[in-house]
Amino acid sequence: MARETASREPGGIRTLVADRRVRVVLLTILVTMMGFGIVAPILPLYAQSFGVSYDAVGILVASFAFTRLAFDLVAGPLVDRYGERAMLTLGMAFLAATTLLLARAPSFTWAVVFRGAGGTGSALVFAALYSSYLKIVPHDRLGRAFGIFYGMFNVGMIAGQSVGALIVGISGSLTLPLYAYAAACVLAGILFLSFAGQLPRSEIVDRVGLRGVRTLVKERAFVTAIVANLAGFWIIGGVWSTLIPLFGHDVLGMSAAAIGSVLSIALAAEFVTLYPFGAVADRYGRRLLLITSLIAYAISVVALGYATTVLSFTLLLVVLGVASGAGSTAPTAILADVTPKDFSGTAVGAFRFFGDLGFVLGPAVAGWAATAFGFSAAFALSAVPLLVAFVLAVRTPETHREIVAAANRAA
Repeated sequence: MARETASREPGGIRTLVADRRVRVVLLTILVTMMGFGIVAPILPLYAQSFGVSYDAVGILVASFAFTRLAFDLVAGPLVDRYGERAMLTLGMAFLAATTLLLARAPSFTWAVVFRGAGGTGSALVFAALYSSYLKIVPHDRLGRAFGIFYGMFNVGMIAGQSVGALIVGISGSLTLPLYAYAAACVLAGILFLSFAGQLPRSEIVDRVGLRGVRTLVKERAFVTAIVANLAGFWIIGGVWSTLIPLFGHDVLGMSAAAIGSVLSIALAAEFVTLYPFGAVADRYGRRLLLITSLIAYAISVVALGYATTVLSFTLLLVVLGVASGAGSTAPTAILADVTPKDFSGTAVGAFRFFGDLGFVLGPAVAGWAATAFGFSAAFALSAVPLLVAFVLAVRTPETHREIVAAANRAA
């Protein structure tokens, strides 16, 4: 049977990274996320150096995500039309330039403008990286491949934060990490341009863009994938980045260091499960893994609001990390299953748009709910997008081609 054949084929990490283009994409992600990790922790402090309030600090931090959100649906079609190498190089150059301008910003207003403008380059970069990966990874190894893909995000971010802390600790400068981020962007752009090789270009460029999105949303599985991505990023922004630190500090009395430690444990739990659950998606299909992970994710999110001790809070965070690792690869694999290669950039643009939308709305809703109704209600409300994605997943047929073909033959 096709399912059995697919599961027996060699698909380990060595097999996947034997393709030079895969290695280049993964290394580009690693360098890019290291740069982002270097700068992310110092941005609030850099904003405060202009003598502004906490609200204004939030504006600077959020400006990047808002601009990226606005440009996501444009970036994808541009990748389809002009190719991944050209658009990634342009995006990296723009991101590096705006970061250099941010480091030299004469006022807080200009700092917001330059940081916000960088979101445009980020949208191009990640649309090109996702589209490249969708084209070069063998279909029967998509789950495992995206397990490694997202693992590089984690490793790069963690390494970058350590490097950023070291830079600030040694130099005492809040602008030097910005220069390091710009250098990382230049390095990643040169790396991809030099070694990625040529990828297939869209042969139907007149149909990409919003018309391409309208074509894609007619496929139920595509809608399920983008809503699941929205739900996942809603949890990242609203729960991981907002409610968990606030709950740990204000309810459980944890220090900032203790909160960082338990979050690191949860992140490690997510990291070690990414690849194994990717293999599950390849062997047994995307649908069952997505349904199971969404339920586990929702239950663990709601349960966090009822934690009474640091130990129970930590254990629930580990469960949350495992559920996140289980659910991270399935939506992307579904996206790859149902997207024609000519629409890969457009599909990725829509996929990332909904993810960024969740990342923007999640913290806002979580903060409002915690203030108005308390933490238990805020955690429960944050789980609603996961339940919406669950309902869609239940109504969506399996998309793994080999498993579907085997089921059709058996029928």
